[in-house]
Amino acid sequence: MVKGACMYAFNEPLKVESFTLKAPREDEVSVKVVASGVCHSDLSVLQAKLPMPPPCILGHEGAGIVEEVGKGVKHLKAGDHVVLAWVQPCGRCHFCVHAKPHLCEAGLQSAMAGEDFVFEKDGMPIGRMAGVGSFADHTVVKANAAIKIRDDAPLDRACLVGCGVMTGVGAAINTAKVQPGDVVAVWGCGGVGLNVIQGAALAGAARIIAVDVVPSKLQMAKAFGATDVINGKETDAPSAIRELTGGLGVDYAFEVIGAASVVSEAYNSLKRGGKVVVVGVPAMGTDFSINGFGLVLEEKAVIGSLYGSGNLHRDMVKLIDLYMSKKLKIDELVSRTIKLDDVNAAFAAMEKGEVARSVIAY
Repeated sequence: MVKGACMYAFNEPLKVESFTLKAPREDEVSVKVVASGVCHSDLSVLQAKLPMPPPCILGHEGAGIVEEVGKGVKHLKAGDHVVLAWVQPCGRCHFCVHAKPHLCEAGLQSAMAGEDFVFEKDGMPIGRMAGVGSFADHTVVKANAAIKIRDDAPLDRACLVGCGVMTGVGAAINTAKVQPGDVVAVWGCGGVGLNVIQGAALAGAARIIAVDVVPSKLQMAKAFGATDVINGKETDAPSAIRELTGGLGVDYAFEVIGAASVVSEAYNSLKRGGKVVVVGVPAMGTDFSINGFGLVLEEKAVIGSLYGSGNLHRDMVKLIDLYMSKKLKIDELVSRTIKLDDVNAAFAAMEKGEVARSVIAY
């Protein structure tokens, strides 16, 4: 039996209970989960903003130790330390073949559907979020979703590379391809937004303007590399950004909230030729509006960024190495270390803006 936190209904507290876990199939591995971040996407599933049906074990930002491998798995063995990825590239589809494994068709379908049940409760199949289910002390995942990392990396930090760090740093470096000297703005300074900020800093951005409505988050943004901060509750952010940039605007504006109105604000902060990079996931059915006149005559653009546009097996290992060489901040992201029984309280703290990340330690 394993212990996990299950969503039985939208907008109701998770229930922490015991579940049966199936043995890994030929292409799967079983993993003892050592730690899991509590990500805003977990809350979005609970609030029915992302399409994952109950009953479902939530959690997708996990790290742990391989306990058993399926007979077809050759690249992993028991004892390997792994970060769990919520897109499992198949290696064969159009996107995998063309070096965009984060857009893998099969991997995304599996992530969204939470299919291939591995958990069970009293004979009832229980789903797992994004093919991971890291709000359980053990899980079974596709072997390609378990990314081997160095043994000396602390797993209660490495778990955050599984989503927040990869998504944020990758959005700046892989999706936008921020260049030395660029000027960027980041809307939303939660766990992912802070990683966009440090990704832009790593890329050599000359100016990084952080926008949020929570003063404590703006203070944290400075620690991660923001050169300027704007409280969007107290001032009109696009106007303030233009004032800071001599009327020009920014090269890249990152939206890391998932709100239609903020996408429009970010667009209005761009200089000619600038790009909005939408990192936050809007609720299903959300539309947003932009000024089409400027889209063409000012050559602006709006693009999405999924999972930091990462080659996960390459980039997650690099991010761990950067952290271990003290060039990437992860310790500073962990606001609280909690037990699984406290997961609902972690959601409440997230909604109040009290934490960058809570980490569940098993």
